[in-house]
Amino acid sequence: MTLYPVQDTFVRGEISPRLHARASLDLYRAALSKCENFVTLPHGGIRKRGGTYFVGEVKTSAKRTRGIPFIFSADQAYMLEFGDLYVRVYAYGARVGTVEVATPYLEADLFDLQFVQSADQMWITHRDYLPQVLTRTAHTIWTLAEFAFLDGPYDDINTSATTMAPAETGAVHPLMTNNTAPSGTAADSSGSADAYKVFDRDNGSNLSFGTTTGFLSYDFAGTATKVCDGYWLRANSTGGTKAPIAWDFQGFDGTNWISLDSRTAETGWSRSEVRFFEFQNETAYQSYRLNISGSEDDANLTIAEMGWHEDGDTQTPFDLTASSIVGINDGTGFQTSDVGRTIRLLGSDAV
Repeated sequence: MTLYPVQDTFVRGEISPRLHARASLDLYRAALSKCENFVTLPHGGIRKRGGTYFVGEVKTSAKRTRGIPFIFSADQAYMLEFGDLYVRVYAYGARVGTVEVATPYLEADLFDLQFVQSADQMWITHRDYLPQVLTRTAHTIWTLAEFAFLDGPYDDINTSATTMAPAETGAVHPLMTNNTAPSGTAADSSGSADAYKVFDRDNGSNLSFGTTTGFLSYDFAGTATKVCDGYWLRANSTGGTKAPIAWDFQGFDGTNWISLDSRTAETGWSRSEVRFFEFQNETAYQSYRLNISGSEDDANLTIAEMGWHEDGDTQTPFDLTASSIVGINDGTGFQTSDVGRTIRLLGSDAV
């Protein structure tokens, strides 16, 4: 009479053929030699594998497509159909309206895409393309745009003797020769005639406030406005630095001074030290000022130089002249393909 053992658990799942004769193992009595079209459950049982459901035909069946999940929340998940130069969106067993977003990716690129998604955005990379960001604004509103790097990435640092000579400084203000020339108005809280000296790019001059607090401002001529998104400060080069340690960088909208960047505990300055500060700003203001609330010195406050950077998207283009093509694109010099690339320069004055 044939005896058949009762097996009421399958938690070990499908095991290797090399273990099929190892009846002495505990896992043997909870395993399967083959488990096809079933899914084992942690409770011991099994259930049939889920089937497929025809939602709709892809845009072009003759071409390969790739499905990529986009999980917005526990209650709202999407499937993205990436095809040749497009992406479509599916949810709840159907295509989402007529949503179709143009992409730069060809059919041959689809299975080399790398991606990571968080909330309503997905970052997509491919070795032959600039990084892209897919954004879900609403259920039927999707956009794809190039990822905007705050800084970089960059090629290897050029260690050759080649130098660059920019025609402008990239600042919102010009190189000032007095408080009102060549344009705009530089001023400080004491009404000094030397306020412009922090904008003259002369490391040998400086502005002394005669107190430990105060402000320094620059007002554009007429109705002009500009977008500032960063600044740098240089400490005094002689004696004690007497540098600022706490301040608020502000923009004036015609009625109020708007705080754009605040700093505290900026201590430990060395002579001629330069520090850079960046912040997010897309608003053009008619004036900017540094409102200083503390100094390293108990009696005075001194600044040698400052520069207030203009947002690159609003700057007027200017020439950048190279002393040589050595070290630039492997010795070929600048190319038309360099348009739009970011170049980081370290000035001879460390700015």
